[in-house]
Amino acid sequence: MPEQSAVFLVKSFTQDKNFGSPTGIVLDADDLSEQQMQAIATKLNFAESAFVLASEKADYRLRFFAPNHEVALCGHATIASFHLLAEQGRITFGEKDHVILTQETSAGLLQVTCHKDGRVVMSQKEPTFGVIETDCDRVAGLLGISAADFLDYPVQVVSSGTPKLLVPLNSLKALRAVTQDSEGIKQYCRETEAKGIYPFTMESPIPDTDFFARQFNPLADENEDPLTGVAAGALGCYAKKYKLLAKEQFIVAQGYDLNMGGNMLVDVTEGVRVGGYAVTYGETKAA
Repeated sequence: MPEQSAVFLVKSFTQDKNFGSPTGIVLDADDLSEQQMQAIATKLNFAESAFVLASEKADYRLRFFAPNHEVALCGHATIASFHLLAEQGRITFGEKDHVILTQETSAGLLQVTCHKDGRVVMSQKEPTFGVIETDCDRVAGLLGISAADFLDYPVQVVSSGTPKLLVPLNSLKALRAVTQDSEGIKQYCRETEAKGIYPFTMESPIPDTDFFARQFNPLADENEDPLTGVAAGALGCYAKKYKLLAKEQFIVAQGYDLNMGGNMLVDVTEGVRVGGYAVTYGETKAA
């Protein structure tokens, strides 16, 4: 194993290097131990970093690490990884405008479609709808707002890969007023199946988008995650189930107030698919 691994720096859900969610990606990571992958992710200190390995079950195997633990699936790191594989010439299109590949993850085998124009779309797991939270005052308190700011839809855990507590808010003002109680959210996530809280509104300030959202998961040492593909997938499933909009394809905007914004394309017409663009913005070394 080389003493240092090349790490490509990629931002997902954007084509602008000044925006998007940053990820560190190591290709050909088969010789790295789990401990070394974790050490690299800790040093990079992104929300998640991705490691691409060979697979006997799929075209590639991907492992995802937050700074302090491994995660089963990461949407923005998947988009970034397959963008990079295509950019590096490891995915070829020939005369086709897209190719369909598979990735092996800890969340299972999932399909990824790479388009010649650079768009990457990942399939997520079939949705599961978990507990509906009846203590809205507690959730509101964790977010520093009032239960009167909630829409009249369920506050519910939904998962298309990672369970998120979806909190529908009635205005952009309420979403922007959210101030998380980190310790309270940690305790809530320890007590429930939720791996993060995802408040959202249909009052989006970004043109041609359907939802504006934020993600809080302090158990993963994320003060606020700028872009969350698995949460956007869960939101798409929730929107379809409760008929929030008269369609099944959505654009979820997130991260703009952090100056790391991007748009996530969500299609729940059949199954769950989340996609977008990515841009490589640098390269570094990690021991």
